[in-house]
Amino acid sequence: MKLKLAQIKRYLKEPYPYYYDSQQRLILLLLFISFLSFCFSYFFQPFVVNVVEHKISLIWILLIHALIPFPIAYIYFSLMNRNIKDDITWTLGKEIFNLSIILLIIGITDFLIRDLIYTNPDNWSFRYFWEEIRNTFLVGFLLLIIVLPLNLERLIHKHVSSIKKLSTNNKQEFNNAIVCIKNLVSNESFELKIKDFLFAKVESNYIEVFTFSSDRNNKILIRMTLKELEEQLRCFSCIYKTHRSYLVNLNAIKSISGNAQGYQLLLKNCSTIIPVSRSNIEDFKAKYSKI
Repeated sequence: MKLKLAQIKRYLKEPYPYYYDSQQRLILLLLFISFLSFCFSYFFQPFVVNVVEHKISLIWILLIHALIPFPIAYIYFSLMNRNIKDDITWTLGKEIFNLSIILLIIGITDFLIRDLIYTNPDNWSFRYFWEEIRNTFLVGFLLLIIVLPLNLERLIHKHVSSIKKLSTNNKQEFNNAIVCIKNLVSNESFELKIKDFLFAKVESNYIEVFTFSSDRNNKILIRMTLKELEEQLRCFSCIYKTHRSYLVNLNAIKSISGNAQGYQLLLKNCSTIIPVSRSNIEDFKAKYSKI
């Protein structure tokens, strides 16, 4: 029993893609879910319907229940986008937890609008409060228990399979150039030897630049954006932005692994795992194959 619980905990900690950071993608996803919800309720009729109690036609009732999740989920994830700092920390467990909260809010909302839909005198009873929440979770059960794990396994298999086509051997191109990195606002600057550069990471309003020289790791903190640093290193083909928060020296890659979020890079002389976002995978493969 303890072993199974430990396996479930590890599974819930598996990295999972955060699909909601793009407003356009979020709207399309919610519209698609509303459409599926309406079709599921209309064609399969999973719950007992008492037409006598209806104030409006069944089609309108199904349409209302299908559209209610849209504004709730949209507002929820819009607020989430303001607070989430790094989507690489998103896991399957967080996905299930947050979707469960949304389902709970939808169920409560369905209960609160019962008087607009049904003539039942017991609309405000605990029985119907529980029934609306239960029915919402029964519909969402397909998404939480089946779709999410299947999508997780699909993405892992897809990314692990594509990694096999990449080779980390013979990536020995070194560049002895030294670049003076400047912050044009504060006039801060430092010299960066490209051969020693491992990666740069966004940290609040600063950039952490990690290098390896003299048999030890070094970290330089400079107040600038990752985009500004990328622009100053653009002439070096081995420098690549793998993720919105990471800039990496491709020559420093030791090994590549994959999970549902994308690729993960292990660098030489460094224990930090560097993510390659899903949207960058194809570009990363093309770039890395040329190094």
